[in-house]
Amino acid sequence: MKYIEPVKSVVLFLLVMLSVILTFLIWTYTPDYKYIEKTEGEEILIKPQKDMEDIIRPYKAIFRSEEEFTGTVSNAAMKDMMKVFKGWNVLDLVSVNNNLSANYVNQIIGADHRMTIFFTGEIPFSAFNTTFQFTDKELPETTFNRMIIDWSNYNSKELMLYYISGNNQSLFRSHVSVPNMNQFIQEVIEPAKKYEVFKEVEREGYTSLYLANSNIESVKYTYFIEDITPELFKNVLFPDPNIVQRNVESASSEKYTDGMSLMTLETNLKSLNYVYPAAESSIRVEPSKLLKDSFEFINEHGGFTADFRYASSNTNKNQIDYQMYLQGFPVYSNHVITRMTTIWGDSRIFHYKRPYFSLDMDISLEKEIKELASGAEIAERLKSANSIPLPDIDEIVLGYYLTQNQEQNIFIFEPCWFVIRNGTWTKLTPEVLGGVKNGLE
Repeated sequence: MKYIEPVKSVVLFLLVMLSVILTFLIWTYTPDYKYIEKTEGEEILIKPQKDMEDIIRPYKAIFRSEEEFTGTVSNAAMKDMMKVFKGWNVLDLVSVNNNLSANYVNQIIGADHRMTIFFTGEIPFSAFNTTFQFTDKELPETTFNRMIIDWSNYNSKELMLYYISGNNQSLFRSHVSVPNMNQFIQEVIEPAKKYEVFKEVEREGYTSLYLANSNIESVKYTYFIEDITPELFKNVLFPDPNIVQRNVESASSEKYTDGMSLMTLETNLKSLNYVYPAAESSIRVEPSKLLKDSFEFINEHGGFTADFRYASSNTNKNQIDYQMYLQGFPVYSNHVITRMTTIWGDSRIFHYKRPYFSLDMDISLEKEIKELASGAEIAERLKSANSIPLPDIDEIVLGYYLTQNQEQNIFIFEPCWFVIRNGTWTKLTPEVLGGVKNGLE
């Protein structure tokens, strides 16, 4: 019995020491954390992504030499020209005029040894960053829709470029150093000698129109189409697709909503309309940022599902439009939607409207050669008919009018002439042109 108390004391001491050691170990313990990789959601690409150069492309080029205009609207020629321009060094960028007159514009374009490249929409200078190498780090927050290249002093290995904005009535000028001048002359200027003759359609007090002087052979196409499943867009546009509710409103209308945003499908028009009301904003976004944000938003989900090209902008509404093209020509329709529209909101998309179909393959046996009147003749017939005053016209363009056969699930692309006025198109039918002449529309 006399050893019990010492033993209890020893055991108590050991327990106290063990408690102290365990407490120390807990305080100083550092676990061996393993790196856990972040698992991101699977990227959704509806179609392959594109480069800005695919979206911004001229639709026409004219050349003035030896007191004559020649020109082309060839898709292949436009692509080749843009490739030649890539890497040019813009040495300066100077504002020349902020109140251009129509007569002055016509004089600049009509001067000898100059070519003019026409773009459908007003392009911010920053959008050309991937084509030109600008010496100026900060580019002006302005736009242009015509670029004039003066090659009269090409032996100096420098060219003079002019940038005209039809919307702003402004003119910028720059000297450009060309790394390979021989390539420019051989691949851009020399081929122009074989292009067809273009006629300048003068309009007193207005800029001239420049149209081909020869009749045109074009091809009527028929394509099978494929609907893009709305589920893909639902997964792209809604943060949590699992909570999205689908509601069939009618045989031609469906709605998807998560309580914050709404996606509507009009099956007859094959159009998709997405709105996120909380993002609506009246704050104007600068042109360069507006185009960049719009392009990246669509491109991130592979939304350029056909040959869509930048068509126009409205900076007051933060709106960018892209037009569908086929074989290098714009496609217009009253039957289905052929244009994409984005309206930017508060740091994100506010409104997104687009088609949800893609072209599958063309039906070769259905191809048909169509002969159309020349652009110059169309202008003369419009002038005679006086159905559309020439001064009201922004451009006369060759394009495709799209109709659909829903039973066979095919689209028919009919080559036609169109008038563009204030961003809207009008199909030139025989009635508009004052009756059929020589059997050509």
